[in-house]
Amino acid sequence: MALTKATRATIVHPTDLSAPGPLAFAHAIAMTLASRAQLCLLRVRDDEEAFFSPTQGLRQARDLLVRWRRLGPEASYDRWKDELDLRVSSMSIVARNARTGILEFLDGRSCDLVVLATHDHKAPTPWRDASAPLGVLQKARMMSLFVREGGRGFVDLDSGALRLKRVLMPIDGALNSLPAIRRVDRMLKLVSSGAEIQLFHVGERAPVVADEHGRPVRGQILVRQGRVIEAILKAAGELKVDAIAMPTAGRHGLLDAVRGSTTARILDDGRWPLLAVPVG
Repeated sequence: MALTKATRATIVHPTDLSAPGPLAFAHAIAMTLASRAQLCLLRVRDDEEAFFSPTQGLRQARDLLVRWRRLGPEASYDRWKDELDLRVSSMSIVARNARTGILEFLDGRSCDLVVLATHDHKAPTPWRDASAPLGVLQKARMMSLFVREGGRGFVDLDSGALRLKRVLMPIDGALNSLPAIRRVDRMLKLVSSGAEIQLFHVGERAPVVADEHGRPVRGQILVRQGRVIEAILKAAGELKVDAIAMPTAGRHGLLDAVRGSTTARILDDGRWPLLAVPVG
C-alpha cells in the first residue's frame, strides 16, 4: 500500500526490541499525528502465559500527548480518536525472539512504515542475530525507520514538534533508486510537507536518475569522492540533515540494515535517524 492522503497509512512500532524506547516511541506518535496514519504498538512475548493487556502502550501514548499539550491532563486514552483524529492500537504476538516475532506479525499485513528503537551497537540487540523464515523475508517490503535511543532525532521529546527539513539520500548507479526516492518523497509530503531530499553520490560523477520515460528527475545530486561511509557521514554533518535515507537492494530494510551492509554501518553511527527503503 502506498502512502496517500486517500488511504490511512499504517505505522507499526515494536515497543520491546530490548527495552521501551522513549525517542522511537515519540517518533512513532508524532509521525502518526502528522500523517493522519494509524499506529499499531506491537509487543513480542516469548511466553503464551505472559501477561498482556490491550491497553499496554496506550497509557504511555496518552501521557506523551498530555506532555505535548495535545490532550488535557485529565483526558483518557480513548479521547484521542475524536479530538486528534489519532488511531492507536496495541497488539501482542508470541514468538521465539523479537525479530522473528516482528516479521511474523508483518507477514500478510499491510504496513507502510516500521519505527524501530536501536541502541549502542556494542550492546546486545536480540533481533540482530535471530533467524526468520525465508517466506517472510521475501514478502516484507515496508520501509523501516531506525531511531537510536539517546541519539539525535527529529522529534522534540518535550513538545512533540517534528523538525524534519532535510533528508540525505545516498544513491548508487548500480541500483535503481527511483522507487525509493518516490517512496520517501510521498512519506515526507504527509509527515513534513516542507522537507526536502538531498540526493548524494560518492564517486567520480553523479548517476543518471530517470523516470520510466527516460526523463531526468529530481534536482542536483551532490557528488563527493572518498570512502563511502565517511563521505556520507561527513555530508550529513555539513548539510545539517535531520535523517539519512538509504535505498536497500534487499527485500526488507530491517534485515538489510543488520547484515554488514553500508546501511548497517550508517546505522551503527547512530547520529541520525536512518530510513531503510527497499527497492528490489
